[in-house]
Amino acid sequence: MPQSKKRAHHHQFIPPPHKIDGKKNHAIIYVSIIFFCLLGVGIAYFAAGPADAYLIAGGLLGGIAGYFFGKQIDKTITK
Repeated sequence: MPQSKKRAHHHQFIPPPHKIDGKKNHAIIYVSIIFFCLLGVGIAYFAAGPADAYLIAGGLLGGIAGYFFGKQIDKTITK
C-alpha cells in the first residue's frame, strides 16, 4: 500500500549505547588499607609493646588484610 506524502513518517528511535567509564573509584580500598594498618599497629602495640619490628609487621599485615577486605567490598558494591 502506498504511503501518504502528507503524513510525517516516524523512524524508530534507537538510543545510543551507554558509554562505560573505564576509570573506577577505588576509595574504599584505600580507606580500608589505612584503617586495617592502624588497627594492626594498635594490636601489635598492645600485644608486644613499643618494639619497632612488631609495629612495622603489624602495620604491614594489617595493610595487606585491608587491601583484600577493601577489594572484596569494592567488588561486591560494583556488582
